[in-house]
Amino acid sequence: MSNEASDPQKQIALLERRLKRERLAREQAETLLTEKSASLFESLRQSQAAQKNLELALWASQESFWSWEAKSDLLEIRSFSLHSATASRWEGTLIKLMQLVHEDDLDNLQFHWAMALHGNREQLEFSFRLKVDNHYQWVRLRGRVLKRGDCGQAMHIVGTTKDITRQRKAEQSFHLMASAFASSREPMLVLSTDFTITECNDAFVQLVAAPVKETVLETNFNALFQGKKVNQAKLNKDKQYRFESKITSMRGDDIVVDVSVALFEAYQQTSSYLIATIRDISDRERNEAKLKQLALHDNLTGLSNRNALREALNDLAKDDQPFVLVFVDLDGFKAINDNAGHERGDTELKRVATVLNNTFGELGKVGRWGGDEFIIVLPNQDLNCIVEQSEELIKHIEEDTISVKSNELRLSASIGIAGFPLHSDNIDGLIQCADAAMYRAKELGKGQVFIYEDGLYESMAQQVSMANDLRRTIEKHLLDFYIQGKYDLNGRLKGGEVLCRWISGLHGVVSPGVFIPIAEEQNLDSAIGLQAIEAACDYISIMESQQGGAIPLSVNISANQLLDSDFPEQAVKICEDNHVSPEYIELELTESVFIRDEKSAFKALHHLRECGFRLSLDDFGTGFSSLSYLRNFQFQVVKVDKSLVRGIHEDSRANALFLGVVAMLKSLQIEIVVEGVEIESHLPFMEQADVQLMQGFYFDQPMPYDQFLARHTSEPKR
Repeated sequence: MSNEASDPQKQIALLERRLKRERLAREQAETLLTEKSASLFESLRQSQAAQKNLELALWASQESFWSWEAKSDLLEIRSFSLHSATASRWEGTLIKLMQLVHEDDLDNLQFHWAMALHGNREQLEFSFRLKVDNHYQWVRLRGRVLKRGDCGQAMHIVGTTKDITRQRKAEQSFHLMASAFASSREPMLVLSTDFTITECNDAFVQLVAAPVKETVLETNFNALFQGKKVNQAKLNKDKQYRFESKITSMRGDDIVVDVSVALFEAYQQTSSYLIATIRDISDRERNEAKLKQLALHDNLTGLSNRNALREALNDLAKDDQPFVLVFVDLDGFKAINDNAGHERGDTELKRVATVLNNTFGELGKVGRWGGDEFIIVLPNQDLNCIVEQSEELIKHIEEDTISVKSNELRLSASIGIAGFPLHSDNIDGLIQCADAAMYRAKELGKGQVFIYEDGLYESMAQQVSMANDLRRTIEKHLLDFYIQGKYDLNGRLKGGEVLCRWISGLHGVVSPGVFIPIAEEQNLDSAIGLQAIEAACDYISIMESQQGGAIPLSVNISANQLLDSDFPEQAVKICEDNHVSPEYIELELTESVFIRDEKSAFKALHHLRECGFRLSLDDFGTGFSSLSYLRNFQFQVVKVDKSLVRGIHEDSRANALFLGVVAMLKSLQIEIVVEGVEIESHLPFMEQADVQLMQGFYFDQPMPYDQFLARHTSEPKR
């Protein structure tokens, strides 16, 4: 052992030197810490976020701990202290906590909580006002998600809370001017509690077109407004107030503005200020007016649209005010659109709108219901007077003639009228009544006016039901196709006609005279025609396979189908798919197709003949211009209508006319089929005229194919 270590004096001196060095090091460290703390405090004080950073630096002091678990949905707060109350522990559900939160802070609290709860944030921090002893105190809440479930939802969240009421008020006071001018693009002002303007930004000066800011300072804020002003009682109660008003700038411009005023209390509640924000909403008001115009008016005609009409109808019905509803549907508009073009169609709609306004505009509201449909709402009007005016309206609509491709097109209108509450005491029912009356006017020949009658809507509903049922039947290929034979003078079967029959599960056996017009109106006739060709090809194929030969079959084709550019290719494909030559298929059509579009009809007929189909002119003798069609187009077959056969065995004039028609057709070298041969007495006259083919109930009625085939395995009739 050294002498130094054994000498007590030297050991004491050594310890004193070490202690001195440690004391010096500690003093230096404390000095450095003090300097660093002072520097940090100065930086925090000078920072714009000084208050928030100070709270973060002191978060461990004067705070309460809280915990929430999803399983129980209980929020537990320990050692939660406020100025006016102290509680060592508080426990309750989130709903219970939210009942204590200020209503203006609920959305913010729910947003932040949802962000943490559903996995978008691991930490949460926000402030809100909490009601304690009938007073609201500001509370800052911090937390972190400790555990999440399988779907990412928070299961356990913990954190701290702190009473920041004093800091919040100090912060509000400190940032008063900064808040007032945070957005330089919007006019903002600082007001005293008596609404004197104490400060404003440049945006406000520009809004009111003041030469300098001092012009508006010390003036009364409420004096700016024309109309609505700040309600001081509501402002004091709610601490904020918002309204729309109008101000007049120093240039004399009227400006529509949105005004928001909030009450702020300075630090330690020594004084109060008002912060006002003004937003120019003149453009918005103009846009809203335009949108309202668009929302309530038809863009093409300028008339009221469906929304505006319904609004007017509801107002009248709500007041129990009697009125007449006029439903106008244009006749012939589709033909104009299709042949003259949509621009001309739009022009016609505008013209009709003008005519409607001139006729009824002063009596009520005129509107476009949609497409080529219009509705007129006429309060306190007599039904009979409206009928007379509606008839005049139709005359004005029919005044213009449109020439297209050597054809003249003309608009007309079918009008249905119903009264409130005479025919219905609810709006939808009344519209249905007027609509049904309009369709009845169409059935009467179009260009007509009809007042609703009891039971008419039910009848129309029956037709709608039938149309829907027919559509489903066609889509599922459930129509039946019967055959009626064509016979020569010796009673031998030479051909047949395929006729459509419909047995409905809802409506029973429906006559072709009923469902064919419905099919044409619903654009279902083309589908029926194609299915008839398919049935004819199917029957021909069966005849060839069972009997080694087949007879030609005729099929009725509508005007819509013939004028369809796709029809020839569709018909040819059906024949090809069934391995049937088109020469076995005879297409029957009436002269109505030429009335629709003569040029297109002849073009389509030439195309069909080139494809190999035989063409027949049906119902010859019922129209006024059939002879001209025979001259312009060489039909292979003409079917003489049964109206020319009726009575030929009793009336010499009828017989003479029949013989003349047949002779004329023979001179044109056209094959003749006479329809309506129903009794034996007709046969001698058929022999006298040397008719080639006959068709009628004397020989057979239309029947299903299997019955038809079975019938003709026996000897021919005669």
